Amino acid sequence: MPHRAYRLRHVSHSRGFSLLELLIVLVIFAIMASIAVPSFQSLRQQQQLTDASNELVAALRLARGEAIMREDEVTLCASADGATCGGDDWAKGWLLKATFDDDTKAKDTIAVHQPFPERLDIADNPSPPASLSFDELGYPGGGTEWRLSHAGLSDGASRQVCLTMTGRAYVAEPGEECGS
Repeated sequence: MPHRAYRLRHVSHSRGFSLLELLIVLVIFAIMASIAVPSFQSLRQQQQLTDASNELVAALRLARGEAIMREDEVTLCASADGATCGGDDWAKGWLLKATFDDDTKAKDTIAVHQPFPERLDIADNPSPPASLSFDELGYPGGGTEWRLSHAGLSDGASRQVCLTMTGRAYVAEPGEECGS
């Protein structure tokens, strides 16, 4: 019988974690989390910048495709209200339209894009046009470029969306200029 009591006493002392061990693990976890959070925030801002660039490229490609499919002029323009073309701030949203009244109000709206997230902007240099039209063959009214940037990024990173004279839209590689 004493043998069994001895065994039970030793088993009860070897189970679980002590409060001190648990606190040490929590402190280590808190330190690691505080180191990782800033890099995740930067990663999130970089991803917003990439997403916005890809959305603009998709809109340009959609505009070109619709112009070819409809065999008619299609216009992509900056729009703050999502109903009329106006202004030149593409960060407030844009509008894709096929036919229009008095050159501003869309009769046949194809797509409306909402404003970019806060602190995400299209830089003024170079300044993109207020609107861009594609003809029935898919050629734009001229080549142009948009430079997107995020105010939260300390390294000044930006993405450049390019449109060739033939209507091909793409995002330039970092450090690369349009047409190179």
